[in-house]
Amino acid sequence: MTAVLRGLACVAALRHMEVHARNHFGVVEAAFVLLTCGFFSALQQQSLAIRSELLAWFTCVVMVPLTSLGCDAGLHFWLDGRQTRQLGVAALVFTVLSATFHWHMIRNGVLLVGEESHSLTTDLKRIPMLTATYFAAPALWMWKLASAMIAKGEALVAIGAGD
Repeated sequence: MTAVLRGLACVAALRHMEVHARNHFGVVEAAFVLLTCGFFSALQQQSLAIRSELLAWFTCVVMVPLTSLGCDAGLHFWLDGRQTRQLGVAALVFTVLSATFHWHMIRNGVLLVGEESHSLTTDLKRIPMLTATYFAAPALWMWKLASAMIAKGEALVAIGAGD
């Protein structure tokens, strides 16, 4: 499914190009994803075993996806030439955002394979709630930060009032 979506997204993003070149790019993208997604997803799942949370996140969200994107870009550059450079920034942003979403899913035990996995039905039932928490997380983080800053300010005022 991801391969089809990425292929179609590339075809749509390259709508200014001739149809043959656009379709070729989309097919190459879909084929690359089909052939490599299991390998790169397994690497991302392995990042859960890293003890340092920051290093695990960096591996899953930055190192593995950007390695995949680099291989993908190299393949396109080889097959399609320089015509596709304009996709670079959009692909980079989409890759990192997608990887943060994948990190959120696997950190919460969804979309895993092997001993830690659950049934597909169980995973599919959990995805809507985890999607909501993924999109709510930035707002919750800002709320906690603002609350902590207010509490710290009130504590400083209380300390200063005692002088």
